[in-house]
Amino acid sequence: MMRSKRLNVYKLGLVIEALVFVVSAFGATWLTSFVKAPWWAYVIVAAIAMGMFAAVRWTLSEPQRMALLAHNTLADKLADAAVSYGVTDLYNMQRLADQNRRNNDTALTINNAHTMSLAANSGASYLSIGLQRHWPAVRQRLCERVPFRVILLDPFCKERALRNSVNVAGERDDSKLPFGDIIRACNEFSNLEVRFVDAGMSCSVFITQDEAYFDPYHLAEDGGRISNRFMCLKMRKGDVPQGISNYEMMGRHFDALWKASIPLEDWLNKNSHKKKIALPDLLSRKKLI
Repeated sequence: MMRSKRLNVYKLGLVIEALVFVVSAFGATWLTSFVKAPWWAYVIVAAIAMGMFAAVRWTLSEPQRMALLAHNTLADKLADAAVSYGVTDLYNMQRLADQNRRNNDTALTINNAHTMSLAANSGASYLSIGLQRHWPAVRQRLCERVPFRVILLDPFCKERALRNSVNVAGERDDSKLPFGDIIRACNEFSNLEVRFVDAGMSCSVFITQDEAYFDPYHLAEDGGRISNRFMCLKMRKGDVPQGISNYEMMGRHFDALWKASIPLEDWLNKNSHKKKIALPDLLSRKKLI
């Protein structure tokens, strides 16, 4: 990626600014001490120096003018387009450092959440006790009565079957889906609501009242499995130049999935004959309220 030239323009402006100061000071001394020029000559030199100084300051003070002088590079264009629509960070999930940074940032977002929403294939990162990634922080927020809406991809749908066919041995079930943990969490917390959807799960989205994490899904095989390590975007709620913000778009995406999904209890009843493993009983939501 080409690096931005804006910093170089700013540095050049500072050099020009310093030169204007030195030359104008020297010129004033030369006119008054050596040439013995009339007062109006001194005024003219001072006016020219002031005009040059103001021009440099005016140029450096406006980002758009700096961008025009520096020629927008690819880095500038990406930053301008993303930031103006609410993107506050980008994580390359093929790099371990970025993975760790994303996980740390997500934990901070969970700790500050007043509402939480998740749409994902399995939700293991947030709901699996064994994985121990975000569940401790999520559990703490659930204990503090923060509402958490979760939409998961139906493991028996065609979309899941296609992903399984790419993975090793064409897994029939999603091994990451923590059914037992999900049911136990729903029994413990009435503010946790889990649903299933059979289409439209094109990305993992975690949303709070003011931030969102967008991680797109793909079918690219890597080492016999779908690693799904791509670019993850962190977005923040805010105004945009035109259209809607990326945060608002992800919110609408979640709302559309929520309308198309079915509650966990209905899904279990519908697919009870398909699951061959023992699961804890899902208590009636009425008993939990």
